[in-house]
Amino acid sequence: MIQTAAARRVGFLLYFLLIISLFFIVTAIGCSNNQFRELDVVQRQIRSVLELPSYEHVYHEVIYLGEESSFLGIKTRDKRLLFSLDMHVLAGIDLDKGIKLIPGKKGSLEVTLPPPAVLLIDADEESIHQYFILERGSAVTQTDFYREIEASKASIMEDALQRGILQKARENARDMVRSILQGAGFSDIRFAEARSES
Repeated sequence: MIQTAAARRVGFLLYFLLIISLFFIVTAIGCSNNQFRELDVVQRQIRSVLELPSYEHVYHEVIYLGEESSFLGIKTRDKRLLFSLDMHVLAGIDLDKGIKLIPGKKGSLEVTLPPPAVLLIDADEESIHQYFILERGSAVTQTDFYREIEASKASIMEDALQRGILQKARENARDMVRSILQGAGFSDIRFAEARSES
């Protein structure tokens, strides 16, 4: 199940960073008559963010662990655990990989951003809720918890990619960069796809 409260928190944080960035950009550029002379200033301001975490999915995962062993038909170990937790998947643009701002004719500006990527998959340990635990012959350890959490990350990543997290991160990152550039006085802003390095 995807929750939207965390996405709203990330959105608020992103817009807060955007407002601060706009303030510094407008202050740095001032009332320049030649906007394109200031492109390097704008580029440095955008790059100073380094990562634009522009979209987040929150998954509520229910995880079951069951291990048992027996000797001569007698069960010697029976370890079972059922718990849930929230997993955060954060996608965005790593601006440390480069951003290009190329001025065009009649005041246009072409922007090339790196492709979006999943920046983080992390468990919210405070959200862990244990439904039941059974420990016969062996105790459930913290290592058991972490191993099961790590094992669930691959399926969560696949689901997030299928739901279009990278496309949404690209759209949101472009909206943020467009807002920064419009605040700096540019109106005709076009985005180009970054070429893959293969």
